[in-house]
Amino acid sequence: MRKIFEPILALAWKDWLRFSRQPFLVVVSVVMPLVFIFFYSIIVPSSSTAPVVVALESDAPAAQRFLRTLREIHSQEGVYYEIVTTDPKQAHAAFDSGHAFGLIVIPANFETDLTSGKARVELHLHNINSDYSKNLRLRLDYAVRQFNDSQSEQAMQIEETTWLPHDPVMQDYISTSLLLFACLYSAMVNTGLQVASEWNDRTVKTLLLAPVSRSALIAGKVLTGLGQSLLSIALVILALVLGFHFHPIGSLWAMAGIMLVVMLLGAGIGAMAGVASKQTLAVASMLIALSVLIFLISGNEDSLHGLAWSGPIVVMWQLARILPTTYAFLAARSLLLTGDATTLARDLVVVLLTTVIVLAGAASLLRRAYSQLPGGQ
Repeated sequence: MRKIFEPILALAWKDWLRFSRQPFLVVVSVVMPLVFIFFYSIIVPSSSTAPVVVALESDAPAAQRFLRTLREIHSQEGVYYEIVTTDPKQAHAAFDSGHAFGLIVIPANFETDLTSGKARVELHLHNINSDYSKNLRLRLDYAVRQFNDSQSEQAMQIEETTWLPHDPVMQDYISTSLLLFACLYSAMVNTGLQVASEWNDRTVKTLLLAPVSRSALIAGKVLTGLGQSLLSIALVILALVLGFHFHPIGSLWAMAGIMLVVMLLGAGIGAMAGVASKQTLAVASMLIALSVLIFLISGNEDSLHGLAWSGPIVVMWQLARILPTTYAFLAARSLLLTGDATTLARDLVVVLLTTVIVLAGAASLLRRAYSQLPGGQ
């Protein structure tokens, strides 16, 4: 047993030392997942809470109750409105200067008009962005509905039925995708670079003269890629827990299992790309682009599904359903986010079979490449 694992570990140790001495490899293997985390750390909070100014022109109890409604309406991510000020002069000044995109005016006669059934509030918008304007309108509509429901007997109610018992927090939804992306990206890029570097640095001949089997060389390269990926994945998990407060609902064993399978899948894809290109720069560019594409399509399949009624998005959703990587993201959400196991068995079977096929294909290509060197090598 020792004779089997000793050369594999020796090769992995050699590549890990080279990895630690080349800052470019360290940066490439770590930077992309962290860039996405930084991007979403800006987008998610800004989409959940909208800053707004309120001109409260009445101190009447009804006006105060409506203001309290504006402050209290919220989603799982946070409150709908961040009310910057309620002073009428400051609110109008902030809106007129363009510093505030939204101004809500609660007029002086609000309570009097409420008694006669003619109360109104004003919404002023700097509608430079249709999505931002839509959010402000819908949230104010919701606040008015909540306020109306508390004033008199309800004439109509909404009976809501949901797929899940509660809405998953957007940050957890994004975190699950980012975690899988980090596993796939890191394993792809690290393994691909390590395989291609033997040809790029013209050290492959020295490698093949070593008294070890081709299988040990292949296993050593895969182990190298997986080991190097641990740094990137550890940093991503730390950033998700501290920055996004990521709390998966499944067990740590389930989390580790799906991460390991995705890393093996990524290592196989990276090894195949490394053999095909044999140039580190080309491999890095190719795998970075491919991993981002997989993340954007496979990582958002369930969101695309709900929008795929017409147009190009239908093609994107159909492509997502074809890609085996999609089922890795679906399985991860079942295990770590929703707890719904309706399609979990199917998703895991697709991912496991794809991983076995990809690893077998990578091993075959590596074995052939290690046996047929060009004359320059």
